Amino acid sequence: MSGSAPGRRRRVGLAGVLLVLILVLALALRLKGVAWGLPYSFVNVDESMVVPKAFGAARGHPNPQFFFYPSFFFYLVGAVYLLVTPIWWLVHQSNFLSQTAFVVDPGPYFLLGRLVSVAMGTASVYLAYRLGRVAFGRPAALLAALLLAVVPLHVAYSHMAVTDVTAVALSLLAFVLFRRAADGGGRRWLMWGAVAAGLATSTKYNLGMLVLPATVAAVYACRGEAARLVASGGRAALVWARLLAVRVYAPMLAAFVVASPFVVLDAPHFISDFVRQNRIMDRGWLGFENVGNGFWYNLETNLGGAFGLVLLVLALIGLAWSLWRRTRLDLLIAPYVIVYFVYIGTWKELADRYLLPIVPLLLLLAARAGVEAIELRPAARRVTAPLVVAVFAVALVAPLSASIAYDRGLSGADTRVEAKAWIEANIPAGSRIAVENYGPPLVTEEAARRFREAGQPVVAYRVRKLELPAPATPDPARDLSVLRAEGVEYVVVSSRVYERVRAAAEEYPAIVAFYDALESETGLVEEFRPGAGETGPVLKLYRISGREP
Repeated sequence: MSGSAPGRRRRVGLAGVLLVLILVLALALRLKGVAWGLPYSFVNVDESMVVPKAFGAARGHPNPQFFFYPSFFFYLVGAVYLLVTPIWWLVHQSNFLSQTAFVVDPGPYFLLGRLVSVAMGTASVYLAYRLGRVAFGRPAALLAALLLAVVPLHVAYSHMAVTDVTAVALSLLAFVLFRRAADGGGRRWLMWGAVAAGLATSTKYNLGMLVLPATVAAVYACRGEAARLVASGGRAALVWARLLAVRVYAPMLAAFVVASPFVVLDAPHFISDFVRQNRIMDRGWLGFENVGNGFWYNLETNLGGAFGLVLLVLALIGLAWSLWRRTRLDLLIAPYVIVYFVYIGTWKELADRYLLPIVPLLLLLAARAGVEAIELRPAARRVTAPLVVAVFAVALVAPLSASIAYDRGLSGADTRVEAKAWIEANIPAGSRIAVENYGPPLVTEEAARRFREAGQPVVAYRVRKLELPAPATPDPARDLSVLRAEGVEYVVVSSRVYERVRAAAEEYPAIVAFYDALESETGLVEEFRPGAGETGPVLKLYRISGREP
């Protein structure tokens, strides 16, 4: 026995070193380029909705008055702002929570929000390891952590001050706690798991589906207590209903409400936004009009794009193997993955980020299947072990290459900044300019007052925002006669909008006609295309009335 202890310590020590190396790799991939584009939210337009809400919460306005997302991430980032405020004062002798500071230079606020995602993304890699370590063994857990560290979908969203990766980290924490409860840890672990699931749901609504693994964990954790209550005369159905309500559903709901209190305190606004968000999921979004079957699109395009073909096949094998093995952790993970995938596949907005919650779980199942394939026939390990290692090495190539390419793309000039500089140098301040999404970040006349308060000269414009087109939604603003009647002199359109519109021309005939009219009836003033080493969309600036620049 004494002879085996040093061997165990060596194995644990090696696993610890490998885990640290994997976490360093995960952190490096997520930190590279994290400040790119600042002070503008070029990596994800949703940052420009999330960060102002977090800033408002830090300034003492906890009601976001916006419920397309729940509120916990706003409060989390807002808490970071509060922690930074005294340090900022000592270094810069200025108030970090000043509205003027936020308007004039939002870069530090976006960066802090992104760093929260970096931290949560790296924590997700560790939690994936923790989830698999006891149930599937250290080799499978380390392999799963390595796979999650390099998968580009997770790497990319870990760069963004948006809710997704934080929700994934909290969901993995919930799974860690549920597994502990199901393995005999007791009701304390079950209730903490329910709290973590509630916080995950309060970060991203679709994580409410964690109620499924929570229920499975409760069946394992509470069956002894349920048996005693039934033996003492209780009806089984009522006993289980009470246990599930008290041990799982109530703490999960309480955590959700505490972390997003205005879903109750401002219930009419919450209900209105929540219904509108679900209508968007039902009607679809620009760019997803011709994707066909949502289940196949999520499998082939979204998961296939995130994993690469080899790793996707391994993940599906891992899921099938999980359904065959049916260990406690399998029963926590596999039904959740399947039901979640089916649910998301019914939507018509099929953004890849919606699959992030099941990505670490699929990778863990893939890693476990690979390790157990080696152990199936110990006598054949000399053949199977090198073969499995080779297959996973090949599987790593595509996601790692994609993540490195993504990081490299977060560099160089962006056409939107170039267009902004050209417009400020050539078009008179105060001109009325209509701008599409993914257009130049022009300073509005409303914001110019803050720049003047800060003593910074700025060129400002009367900006008319053109909302993103949506299926089956009228868009009266994209009409030259309407824009001219509003006094608009220039229009800036972006390839990230008009290319998607033209790709689904039958859905947007009026908007296609608008683009055609811009080409044939107005003057193209300037076009901005990314050159070598540059990024960004193609932007076209048209003059529809007024003087030439």
